[in-house]
Amino acid sequence: MIRKLASITLLWLFGIVIAQAEIPKASLNVTLLTPAKWPAEYKLTLSVPKDHHAYLDKGDEKAYLPIEIDAKGKLAASRLTLGDLQKPAGERDDVAKALVLRNQGDFRFTLKPLGKEALTVNTTVLDVSYQLCNDIKHVCFRPQTAQIELTLPTAGTGASLDTSSITDGLLSLFKNNQDNTFIIFGLMFIAGILSVATPCVYPMLPITSMFVANRANGVTEKVKLHALAYMVGIIGTYMLLGLIAGMTGGAFNAFMQSAWVNIGFALFFSFFAIALLGFYELAFMQNEVHTLEQRTYHVNGLAGTWLMGSVAGLVISPCVGPIVFALLLQVADLIADEANALALTGQSLTVWDKLRISSQGSLMMGGFGLGVSLPFFTISVVKFKKLPKSGYWMNKIKYAFGLMILYFAYVYFAKGMGVLGVEHSVTQSLAFGIVAIWMAVVYFNVLSLVSADAQPNQKMHHFCGVMLLIIGAWLVVAGLGQTPIINTAHANTIAAESCQNPASSAIQEDAGIPWYRNFDAAQKVAQQTGKPIFIDFYASWCANCVAFKEETANNPRLNQALREKAVAVKLVDQEPEFEKFRNHPEHRQLKIGLPYFSILSPDGKLIWSSTDYQATEEMVNVLANFSG
Repeated sequence: MIRKLASITLLWLFGIVIAQAEIPKASLNVTLLTPAKWPAEYKLTLSVPKDHHAYLDKGDEKAYLPIEIDAKGKLAASRLTLGDLQKPAGERDDVAKALVLRNQGDFRFTLKPLGKEALTVNTTVLDVSYQLCNDIKHVCFRPQTAQIELTLPTAGTGASLDTSSITDGLLSLFKNNQDNTFIIFGLMFIAGILSVATPCVYPMLPITSMFVANRANGVTEKVKLHALAYMVGIIGTYMLLGLIAGMTGGAFNAFMQSAWVNIGFALFFSFFAIALLGFYELAFMQNEVHTLEQRTYHVNGLAGTWLMGSVAGLVISPCVGPIVFALLLQVADLIADEANALALTGQSLTVWDKLRISSQGSLMMGGFGLGVSLPFFTISVVKFKKLPKSGYWMNKIKYAFGLMILYFAYVYFAKGMGVLGVEHSVTQSLAFGIVAIWMAVVYFNVLSLVSADAQPNQKMHHFCGVMLLIIGAWLVVAGLGQTPIINTAHANTIAAESCQNPASSAIQEDAGIPWYRNFDAAQKVAQQTGKPIFIDFYASWCANCVAFKEETANNPRLNQALREKAVAVKLVDQEPEFEKFRNHPEHRQLKIGLPYFSILSPDGKLIWSSTDYQATEEMVNVLANFSG
């Protein structure tokens, strides 16, 4: 027994060593071009192994992982910021539809200290993340992160910096490491200003102005201070809410990539949109907020004004409430996406990484708070004699927000259905069907009977509603028939007929191919039908996996073989069954990278395997010639 365990352990260790040895790595060489001058200029030469390439951009389909320098912003811990990054030209790959780097290329960048204090270190560590793909075998290897040591210039104080200002350095830091944070901040700011122009908030402007003036006893200088305190209170509340949303997104990034979570987001957004479109009022915790606001009246001085602004920054009205909740969900999802992208590098996020990512949510919602509070501050300080009259124009802004949030609902619905493997056309069919049913019930009142003496136009109106209801119901039913919800029931029926456990036999259909998401359920069907098992090991970061998915839809012979000659299985990276195969010695290629395909007999014996997604003819022949 001990000898057997020792043999298994040695085999496992040998598999890991071989797998690691087979993963190609890029070589990195860095040169300090300005050894005695700040900002420090560097040239980083990245060399790609022969017959391999790395990506310089995400490609037309946004499916690739490009070369990233200091992706996690670790230089900031050394009080350094990276800027003026220049990438090599690379070459356009028409197959990958992306800009790629072959052989070698030079990256040029600068480093600047964040402050004027003297640096206490002579070196720092730079992270370089990249992903390599093999041009011959068409294998994309797992993302890797290499660390290289940078020598800093001897003039190590901020006093000798050749830079315009610290602000420029901070802007460069955010630009290089925070993606579109400032663009999102600007959009949030605009959303905040527009939300004030809704019918629930706009009338509060002159009332709040008078209140601030009364607390300052009409003294001009005190009015400015109280208006500023009120403004800071609003901004602070929204920044706190944004930080909480960011921490939620950063901590649960994998959870928020779930199909059902995204569909839940879609329902939330729809709920908020319907409120803004005027079908009901969202008065979440209005009584509690009103009570809290009344208590702040009794707090004197600037502290009381700040508290009132903080309370006003909560769900201040039925108009702004849905907007705030929708934006917070959006912030959480954006932060989750960034956290997920960093996690793909293969390194766990540190506490500071999570805090830095989460702080983006605070900054984003700070932009919204600034947009909401700025009109209150301006009205209180400038004291406009006459504001534009309230009118229907405010409802237009409110409805515009409703339509925008409704669009968010569709985006998350489509994202959730995409994770389930549902075709985009099916998703559109379901969305149109749901909208048609809603319009038939709400606008055409199809659930109400038409009186016998109704006018002809009323009867025509009701008839149009009935037709719309029928069309919507047909679209929804037809769409659900193409989703895993219905296909799972079909899989359970097959398993039940073979007197086996149907608990996890979910199927998702793609281009007419029923892909099993559970190997045990697929093997039961294979044993029942005598067909071989075709396994597609899939990951979203693997560009060639995505290309093979398109090939299964566009290649008639491959499509037919997978539908009629095999029991097709799709296992996704990091799922438990994928990891089970990944740890099996016969499938050690999964430790190296993807794509990877295997064909098994009904009893689970390996017949054929390959990493070439273009070897479709070989796949078809193996499936066609299988004799059982």
